[in-house]
Amino acid sequence: MFLLKPARPAFSGSILVTGLVLAIVAGRSVVTADSGAVLKLKPETHDFGKVTATKDSARLIVTVTNKSSSAVTFTSIVAAEAFLIQSDKCSGAPLAPGGSCKVEVVFHPLVTGNVSEKQALTFTDSAQNSPQQVELEGQGVFGSWL
Repeated sequence: MFLLKPARPAFSGSILVTGLVLAIVAGRSVVTADSGAVLKLKPETHDFGKVTATKDSARLIVTVTNKSSSAVTFTSIVAAEAFLIQSDKCSGAPLAPGGSCKVEVVFHPLVTGNVSEKQALTFTDSAQNSPQQVELEGQGVFGSWL
């Protein structure tokens, strides 16, 4: 627990900070990531294999687990260009300590060739290790014309 007293006499009182980090920047307070919250993503990497260009792969379920004693709030969950989020059960409410949520993603190649993205699925949130990424890859291939 921290007790901060500002140096400027224009403010009388104290600021009590617990769990969150508070910074004073140009006279404004900014709340940053919770220094104790940690998320675990499973899987951290996945190869979708060969997928016909312009078609969807089978769904991959990414499980996000809060490994801390603080709730985590998601700011954004985004997928890189060749990947699509099919279902997002993480956004909208804080993830309780010890809780889990799921995001379903597919590989949707628009062209043929290999795709490898270290930041294919990015979770931006209040956890100390934010942002977290899932590395995804796959190969777009020609399909049959029949």
